[in-house]
Amino acid sequence: MVEVKPIKRSISAKVFLLFFSSIVIIFCIIIIILVLALKNIAIQETFYRIDNYVRITSPLWQKGEIVNKDEMNYIQGDNKSFNLGIIQGIYINNSLVTAFEPGQIQVEEQILPATEINQFLAQIKEGNNVYSTSSAGEIYYSCAIDQDTKNFIIFLVDDTYNETFIKRVVFNIIIVITAALIILASISSIWVNHFVKRIKNLQDHITSMNKNKYEKAYLDDGDDEIRELSESIEDLRIEIKDNETTKREMLQNISHDFKTPIAVIKNYAEAIVDGVISKEDASVIVKQADLLKSKVNQLLQYNRLEYLNKDRPFEQVDMMEVVKEVVNNHKVKSSIKFVLNLETCFFEGYRENLDTVVENIVDNALRYAKTTIKIETKSNKITIYNDGEPIEEKFLNTNFKPYEKGSKGVFGLGMSIVQKTLDFFDLHLKVYNESYGGVSFVIYKDE
Repeated sequence: MVEVKPIKRSISAKVFLLFFSSIVIIFCIIIIILVLALKNIAIQETFYRIDNYVRITSPLWQKGEIVNKDEMNYIQGDNKSFNLGIIQGIYINNSLVTAFEPGQIQVEEQILPATEINQFLAQIKEGNNVYSTSSAGEIYYSCAIDQDTKNFIIFLVDDTYNETFIKRVVFNIIIVITAALIILASISSIWVNHFVKRIKNLQDHITSMNKNKYEKAYLDDGDDEIRELSESIEDLRIEIKDNETTKREMLQNISHDFKTPIAVIKNYAEAIVDGVISKEDASVIVKQADLLKSKVNQLLQYNRLEYLNKDRPFEQVDMMEVVKEVVNNHKVKSSIKFVLNLETCFFEGYRENLDTVVENIVDNALRYAKTTIKIETKSNKITIYNDGEPIEEKFLNTNFKPYEKGSKGVFGLGMSIVQKTLDFFDLHLKVYNESYGGVSFVIYKDE
C-alpha cells in the first residue's frame, strides 16, 4: 500500500491562504448584511416604481379612460419578472365604484383575490402607499384619486419584483467584489511573496552564519518587525562571534598557562632521575603541582557555572562568616596585612559558590597588594580593598572576560568566575580605583 504523505505548504502558501480565507469570510458577511439591508431598499424601490406608473398613466385614468395592462409593456420594458395588477374606478357619494364588477377584475396570476381588493378599496386614500400581507403573499400597492373627476387608480405588484431587484443588485455587487478580490489577491500575492522572500533571506543568513564563522553581517532593508528581527539576529551574531573569539583566546591561554608548570615539573623530575639535582629540589615540583592544581580547580569551577541552575531554593548566606573563613585560610600564608571591619551581611545564594566569589577576589587582591587588604561588610554590600596599583580605566567593570589581556598581563579565570556567579545570583560587582591609591571591589545587592 502506497503511503500518502501529507501536503506540506510553504510559508507563503500558508500566509496567503490565511489572508485570502479571511477576505472571503468578510466578503460572505458583507453579502449577508447587504441582503438584509436590501430588503428595505427593495421595498422603497417597489413603491418608487409603482408611483411612477401612477404618474405616467395619469393622463388616462384621470379622464376615466381605461389603463390597459397590456399597454404597460412600454413601461415595464422587457422586465416582466414580476406581476402587475391594475384597479380603476370612480369615487361617487363616499363610495368606490370600480370600472369592472368585482368578479370581473383581472389581476395577473391571481396576485390578489377580488374579496381582498374590495377591502383595500374601502381603505383607499389619496396618494397612499401600502404594504400588506395577503393570503396570496406580500402585496405592494400605490393608489391615487383625482379630486376633480373623482377617478382613481391602484397599481399592485407582488414580491417577485423585490426578489428580482435584490438578486440583480447582489449579482452586481458580487461582480464588483469579485473583481476587487482578484485585484486584491494579486496585490496580496505580490506582497506575500516579497514578505516571504525577506524571511527566506533571513533564514539563509542564519543557516550560513556557522559556515562563514559569524563574519558576515546582514540587515533587512525594511522598516517593520522583520527589520527588528534581523537587528536582533545581528546582535546575536556579534555576541556569538565575540564569544567564539574569547573561547579561542581562552583555549590558547589555558594551554600556555598549563604548559609552563607541566614543563617545569617534567624538567625537575628528569633532573632528579638523572641525579643532576638533589631530592630537596623536589619542592619546586610540589609548588608547580599546587599551581597547576589551582588552575585546574578554576577551570572546573568555570565549567560548572555553565550547568549551574536554580534547582533548589537559595540560602541566606552569612557573608561575614564567609569572609572570616577565607581570610583565616590566607593570612598565615602571606605577609600581607588583613584589616577587617565586619558587620552582619546576608546574601541569597548557594554557600559554596559565594565562598568561591570571595576566595577569588581575595586571591586577586593578594596578587597585586603591596602591604594591606581591607575587607568591610555591611547589610547589603561587601568591599574588598587592596593597596596595589590602579587598574586601567578601560578594564574597569568590563565583565572580566576569561584571560582578557591587560596592560600588566592577563586576567585569568578567577574574576570571570566571580562575575558569572554574581550574575546568576542577581548580585552586582563594581570595581573602582580609589583616589588615595589602591583598588576596591564592591559586591552589592539591590535594595
